[in-house]
Amino acid sequence: MKSPCILFLLASEEEFRLLKGQGESLKDILQRRADSFADGDYEFDTPKGKNRSGSVSYDISSGQTETDIERPRLARHAAEALKAEWDKGGYDQIVLSAGPKLLGALRKALPASLEPHIASELHKDLVKLSAHDLHPHLVSRAPN
Repeated sequence: MKSPCILFLLASEEEFRLLKGQGESLKDILQRRADSFADGDYEFDTPKGKNRSGSVSYDISSGQTETDIERPRLARHAAEALKAEWDKGGYDQIVLSAGPKLLGALRKALPASLEPHIASELHKDLVKLSAHDLHPHLVSRAPN
């Protein structure tokens, strides 16, 4: 019996990778960094104000970090790349791997048409690992 062809999406807060896995084989398809997209060409400005003592204070009322704000943007680009690769055909399943917060952002960004094809989710940031080191994490734990 032929083993399924799996499309893996690995994502971190800074980048994402797409890999193709089948049987014992694991091959990189695409790797993109968050700062490689034109829509991220802006700077975060911290609003300043004066506190009662007259010195400068910083407004932190939103409670969000730059990473919190950037996460949905990267997730959207990763989801678009995943959909474009899936649409080329030849894949049987999708496996997602990212840290918990980014995995949540990816779920929100994924098109509904891909949801039935998601076979597994790994709550790990594995982006920096080589294809050889990824093997025990991905191929051996991928659904059949």
